[in-house]
Amino acid sequence: MENNSKPKKQFNVIQGGKPELVRSTKTLSHEDIKEFLAKFAEAIWVNQERVDKLLHRKFHRHYDDSWWRTHREDCLSAMVDLSMTVDKMPKRLLKRLTELAVNHRPEAVRWPLFGAISELGANPDLYDTASLFFSDLIAVVIREDPNASPIGDPIDIFKWFEYDDPIAIAREPECEYGDLLASHIEKESARTKRALATRGRLYVSRYLKEFAKLQQASFLIRKL
Repeated sequence: MENNSKPKKQFNVIQGGKPELVRSTKTLSHEDIKEFLAKFAEAIWVNQERVDKLLHRKFHRHYDDSWWRTHREDCLSAMVDLSMTVDKMPKRLLKRLTELAVNHRPEAVRWPLFGAISELGANPDLYDTASLFFSDLIAVVIREDPNASPIGDPIDIFKWFEYDDPIAIAREPECEYGDLLASHIEKESARTKRALATRGRLYVSRYLKEFAKLQQASFLIRKL
């Protein structure tokens, strides 16, 4: 076990590829939500690439690489599935998400979001649409953080996850590789970070296209 008195290295909120949105008070759009989900999925892919390069013998002795790899894949898949239904989100829900970003600290959203994504990864039928997923997230955050303070910005949705450890696996008691991962990321060049982000986004884009093809094929079969 590591000495608890040892200072922990902190992860940057967004690293690798930064959102191109500029600060604004406008209501979040469908494209903003798609970008959020794509960036989240990208971060999960990049995280797996980085973890694969670490010395696993330095992880907690109970770390199960196969289980956590599958968990990342399931969560990434869940992000893609949700993205395919974003266009059906009603405008009033987009407004509520905007209010959530403005009125609640990113930290207040982060853990409920992790919980919801982990549950969805384990049970893909839990939320059939992005509307159901985000409606439930809003309800949980408001219940757990009732004291709103309108000091945020819609772009703060990109602070709802940490790019370097997007689903907080490094913090799990049976993993304990947070310092090792942080040290690895510090040694990466800016070029490497950009390359990882680009490869991650390309992977997510291909995944989205393949998923759309499967949906279209399924639709055509049902029509027969």
